[in-house]
Amino acid sequence: MKKIFIFAVAALFVQSVSAQKLDRSQRPKPGPAPTITFDDPVIYNLPNGITVLVVENHKLPKVSASYQIDAGPITEGAKAGVIGLLDGMLNEGTVTKTKAQFDEAVDQMGAQVGVSAGGGQASALTRYFNDAFLLMADALRNPAFPQASFDKLKSQSLTNLKSNERNATAISGRVVNVLSFGVNHPYGEFETEQSINSIVLDDIKAAYKKYVTPSRGYLTFVGDIKPEAARAIAIKAFGDWKGEILTFPALAKVNNPAKTEVDVVNVPSAVQSEITVTNLIDLPMSSPDYHAVLLANEILGGGADAKLFRNLREKHGFTYGAYSNTGSGRLQSTFSATASVRNEKVDSAVVEILKEINVMRTEKVNPDVLQNAKNLYNGSFALGLENPTRSAGFASSILINNLSKDFYRTYLKKLNAVTADDIQRVSKKYFSHDNARIVIVGKTDQFLPGLKKSGLVVKQFSKYAEPIQ
Repeated sequence: MKKIFIFAVAALFVQSVSAQKLDRSQRPKPGPAPTITFDDPVIYNLPNGITVLVVENHKLPKVSASYQIDAGPITEGAKAGVIGLLDGMLNEGTVTKTKAQFDEAVDQMGAQVGVSAGGGQASALTRYFNDAFLLMADALRNPAFPQASFDKLKSQSLTNLKSNERNATAISGRVVNVLSFGVNHPYGEFETEQSINSIVLDDIKAAYKKYVTPSRGYLTFVGDIKPEAARAIAIKAFGDWKGEILTFPALAKVNNPAKTEVDVVNVPSAVQSEITVTNLIDLPMSSPDYHAVLLANEILGGGADAKLFRNLREKHGFTYGAYSNTGSGRLQSTFSATASVRNEKVDSAVVEILKEINVMRTEKVNPDVLQNAKNLYNGSFALGLENPTRSAGFASSILINNLSKDFYRTYLKKLNAVTADDIQRVSKKYFSHDNARIVIVGKTDQFLPGLKKSGLVVKQFSKYAEPIQ
């Protein structure tokens, strides 16, 4: 009993000393960035052009595989909607199995199998994986294309278009893309009742023949499988597959407006307006600006602790949330700041969004704010590495985006080297203020008078982005 009492007193003494040394008024200093370690995948190349990547992980008796076709953006023209219908048709059975038989075979294994015009995926316990994988390959290579399924999916597409006719969010997404890229650009195209009605089953078959192919294909295996076994099942499923040769599309560059303009669409039934402040950017992942832009976007509108959210929601109560997003890649993408705002507060919200963008461009970010953004990326990136699929994705990303082999191993090192000067520099370069496009979809009679007083150029458009005089 005496020994227990002495131990308890000693423990209390140590706890008291520790509490005296701990100053809870000071935020703990961040530790070093996590060290990134992961194994490179084993890579094979099949004669028909498919690149096979294998990441072994035997912690669980499970294997996942994905097949990605790097076709790039597809221009559909007058047949806009054909790729979406093809996605659905590829899951409507094969030449040897009806949809019901195919789905039952998948369910009996407790597997997950799905395909689309861009590829497919299969995941199952190790004992069932080969069968699940061959089902995926069968769906990709031997679709049945039944007329009844096509009629059903086409009818559903028309119904979805009808249901979104007065949906301000859907209208905004369409109009933003058209005004940013142009209606003849693959990113600016959109489905209409006319384009869907013009599509026949032969169009689906033609699109399948053209785009679902081993060319520019990346087949990734992750999990409880040996590289040799993965290669063997890949050859069995896809080794004799032949198809069209794909070329990554070269798209003409699109320009931002010469001067910031406001483009409005009237939706009389809207109870709130969708605001998008956007501009086109060129940001390949290999750019030296890449990591700084990620952090700048996080600080501006990455979440509930970012500038836009704190201003528009916490300070002014205009919206439930305000965010920003920055694209990247081999082709032009967009920076955008978005919020869904009460109609009568639109003009004030636009002023505040532009103000926060301009602050990023003209003032240095607070060191603590920058460090918090870095901490968030450090933690989420390291946590993501617990999923072995992530490292497999790194490998294919390096090949597709022509990145250096150590791109992801030095990812956090480069991210943590970003300075406040870098944040201001890239904000000025990628977040436009004087030549942005402000698209507002909502009840115009409640916000148009206020916008016109701001001195900004205001243009009106239909819900299909057609100019209204």
